[in-house]
Amino acid sequence: MAEEISWEIRATAMELYVTDGKTYDQVAGLTGVSVSQLKRWGQAEEWAAARREYREALTSIRRDTVKLRAGLLKKALDSKDSQDVYAFAAMEKIEASRKTGIVQETQASPTTEILRPINTPQDAVDALQEVIELKMNKLLEQPGVLQLKQVTDLKKTMELVDQMRSKYKPETEDDQAKDGGLTDETADEIRRQILGVKS
Repeated sequence: MAEEISWEIRATAMELYVTDGKTYDQVAGLTGVSVSQLKRWGQAEEWAAARREYREALTSIRRDTVKLRAGLLKKALDSKDSQDVYAFAAMEKIEASRKTGIVQETQASPTTEILRPINTPQDAVDALQEVIELKMNKLLEQPGVLQLKQVTDLKKTMELVDQMRSKYKPETEDDQAKDGGLTDETADEIRRQILGVKS
């Protein structure tokens, strides 16, 4: 008795033929299903018609996208309104990403925030903690480009901050009266772990 083929394989075979444009021979090589079986499925489910319909829709989308881009450009040039210019720029960025297959990171506007002073080891630890949180949030915003090395580096940095936090607990008033600052050892560790400077 012939082994039954799962619906997942059948659906994959149809997708390979219809949307990826593979031939029956190529689909057979990728799925392990015989060409004759694929042709039977294709005839029963009208894969050829589905492929034509898919290609026509894709062509229509591309054509309409070009028209939309042209319309946005014309509107931006005529009105010179910042929102119209932004809409056109955003559409061009999407198109560039589609063509290159690269996710283009949004450029952050330069910060006008005044940096807080770092006078004590505890201030340094708190500032580093903020930097880690910002970095983590930025990485989580783009899970598709997240790499293991980034996670590993972040983990090492978090461990370093935890060590520093336990070493430099919040200061008492007596401690504040003493001359503060980072030890040479701690400064070297920050250079190595966070800034990547080798001593």
